[in-house]
Amino acid sequence: MNTAKAESVATTPDIPASAGELVAAGASIMRLENTTQMSIAVQRPRDEAKILAAALKTLDLYPSMAEEAIYARPVGRDDKGNEKLAEGLSIRAAEDLANRWGNNAFGVEIVSENEEGATIAAVYLDFETNARRAIQKKVSRFYKSRGGQIVQYPPDRFADVVIPKNISVTLREIVLRSLPAGLKKEYEAKARGILSKDKVGRMRNALTLRFEEAGVDLARVAAHVQKEVGKWNREDCIRLLGMVNAIRDGEASADEMFGPVTTMTAAQGGLPLNVKESSAAKDIPSGGTTT
Repeated sequence: MNTAKAESVATTPDIPASAGELVAAGASIMRLENTTQMSIAVQRPRDEAKILAAALKTLDLYPSMAEEAIYARPVGRDDKGNEKLAEGLSIRAAEDLANRWGNNAFGVEIVSENEEGATIAAVYLDFETNARRAIQKKVSRFYKSRGGQIVQYPPDRFADVVIPKNISVTLREIVLRSLPAGLKKEYEAKARGILSKDKVGRMRNALTLRFEEAGVDLARVAAHVQKEVGKWNREDCIRLLGMVNAIRDGEASADEMFGPVTTMTAAQGGLPLNVKESSAAKDIPSGGTTT
């Protein structure tokens, strides 16, 4: 009986006695995993032609993926007052391409937090080329209100909305910075090509459903476009598709996209009257991308 007891104790793994030892143990495991993955990457290098062909083939097999792939966000207005957009691939498309690209790892973590805010860090590792890319961002607990005052986010909003949004934005950024430009360009061009051949009526119906799912009143969208829903053309639909994707993926709010909610009077076809011009580029909280 004593012998069995002794054997049991002898085979129990050592438990680190401090937090520092736990961190060190975790780091050792990560280094071992990275070394293993690098060895696999050397044995199974990427075939870029096959990866590109497979990615584009997916859009042929699942045309609805083209709707998921588009991203757009207002970044101000030009000298003529026309809305300027930052456009590209959505976080969903970025993750899909990164998984197809293979031999990599990527993620985002909160590395520190205090009364001023939090710091998040995103890392992308390419095990085949041994390249590493990292992004670090500070997320403020404060923002500038429309009246110009500096206001603190409620704790639950900061934790449940502001932090997740910045994590999504930063993850999209690190992945798209790390993938080959050609792969991204060809995939986006293919997706937009599919959308350019879609029926406008079907696109309007799909957009209506997407905005409803995102909790955005179509009246706000119609006011922003300055067209009744039934008069949206294909270009309008593609632009709005990218915008609603950004809202759905948690990278922007409806206020950032379409301006603040105002008192609206429904006009024929649902186009609101007396709506302020969108102020998406004017009311970005302090800290840049923190809300």
